[in-house]
Amino acid sequence: MSTAPRGARERATVTTDGPELVVTRTFDAPADLVFEVMTTPEHVRRWWGAGHGEVTVCEIDLREGGEWHFAQRAGSSGEEVSFSGHYRTIERPGHLVHTERFDNLESPYSLVDTTYTESEGRTHLRAVITYDSPETVQMVVESGMEGGLQSSYDAVDDVLAELSSR
Repeated sequence: MSTAPRGARERATVTTDGPELVVTRTFDAPADLVFEVMTTPEHVRRWWGAGHGEVTVCEIDLREGGEWHFAQRAGSSGEEVSFSGHYRTIERPGHLVHTERFDNLESPYSLVDTTYTESEGRTHLRAVITYDSPETVQMVVESGMEGGLQSSYDAVDDVLAELSSR
């Protein structure tokens, strides 16, 4: 559990272990609200890839077997980057499992197993992302994904703060 004061910006922690990349982050909101912000198109459009371009596609069929697809036009290059996958397990608000791939490279699907654990009105997110190899994990880390992840999670904080104040 984070010891940061309420309202302070958290930082995600990213670690690797073989073919797995593990992301942890605490949000200052209840699990049901964090889950909603991360799985509802109107909210995802506001935080996904924050500051790195315009979201051009945000489709979510939130059911087991349902598909999701996000795309964004990068600000500096104008190139569109696209990610997609399928939902495998949905246990709102505590557990979400889905596949994910970077469509531009037709990369293999990774498996993302995310838990949302609430304590005292704060939610601890833990995502274990399993790739096809440790080499793919290294490529992902070297791509600069952590910077994008941090800015996206900061934007999630902003959406959560706005929704919590209503």
